Amino acid sequence: MNPPAGVSPAPNPIALLPRVRALHGYLGARHLHDGKLAGADQGVRWNIRFWRFVKSCLPALRPVERFYFLQGQAYWALASWTLGDLTGDAAFHEAARAATRAVRDTQREDGAWAYPLPERRHLIATVEGDFGAVAMLEGYERDGDESLLRAALRWYDYLEREIGYQEHPAGLCVNYFQKPRGMVPNNPCEWIWVLGRFASATGDARFLEKVPAMLGFLEAVMEPTGELPYELPSVHENRLQQHYLCYQYNAFQCMKLAWFAHAHRDERARALAVRLAGYLAGGVTESGAVRASCLKADPEVLYYADAVGMALHTVSAYGWADHRALADRTFRFVLSHQRGDGGFTHFSRRDYGVLSDRNDYPRYLAMSLYHLAERARDARPL
Repeated sequence: MNPPAGVSPAPNPIALLPRVRALHGYLGARHLHDGKLAGADQGVRWNIRFWRFVKSCLPALRPVERFYFLQGQAYWALASWTLGDLTGDAAFHEAARAATRAVRDTQREDGAWAYPLPERRHLIATVEGDFGAVAMLEGYERDGDESLLRAALRWYDYLEREIGYQEHPAGLCVNYFQKPRGMVPNNPCEWIWVLGRFASATGDARFLEKVPAMLGFLEAVMEPTGELPYELPSVHENRLQQHYLCYQYNAFQCMKLAWFAHAHRDERARALAVRLAGYLAGGVTESGAVRASCLKADPEVLYYADAVGMALHTVSAYGWADHRALADRTFRFVLSHQRGDGGFTHFSRRDYGVLSDRNDYPRYLAMSLYHLAERARDARPL
């Protein structure tokens, strides 16, 4: 039967779960080494600006790189738990357990983990430790392994002791590294989520004591558009960087605040997440790709799309707004670039207008894996 005049036919539904399983298999076969998800990374400094494109164009000369990011490891573990839940296949849960043990076993005595890139070996990143803690808290809540809780608490103690916070007239901002720099709103968004996970896992409300002050900081610096700036000046670094990977960063901030708000019935975090989602909706293009920033559309980076899609989906699933159509547009866009082997055709394209990056970066592939796996929990067809 043809659709009524003026009504576009519905797109062919995508069987999402087989696609997610294929991506999981691809990552496991190519990037899992002794339980650790490791491989190339877009990196920092000259690598992110130049060398990654050389490696993409000349794969025969590409060095063997096995950078182990806790962020990627945690997304791999969380996605594996989700796939086990959805499929009933115990092998996925075993993959999650192995990944979580690797997180615990690579932790230093002081509770931290070394930064994986050589340019930043001297730094301890809040984001890395946060994801290590979340992976272990998930494992503890699933299996009751007390060693995982103790290890996660060592990270909490390290952050409070060595990384700390900066004061703002409206509240607190947790630091980016153990060596303070400017105030980066992404870090308190994430730490609020992690503190919520600690409180849920332990039943101890003391972990939530600093959350109101961090929410005060975020409320004060949020733009009228709903965007959170990338970096604000501080006594340690007098630099304002309003826009940097705007939609990508704000997508992760939206997710973290939404997850916390839902778990702890926090209206302030909920209001921030809803405003962030409204801002993110403006970054989705007709194709389902997501703009690189407020200032420019390109480069087109695949994982930006599923990150924004997951943020919009999360807020919609909680019933706080309805961005489902936009969210699914981004997921369909990402899957339109999936190859038969489960990987993706590229990481980014139209960099500097003409370049593409076709390297495999397991950290970002694991993010996409988790976002698509969580979307698969929704019974609606994609």
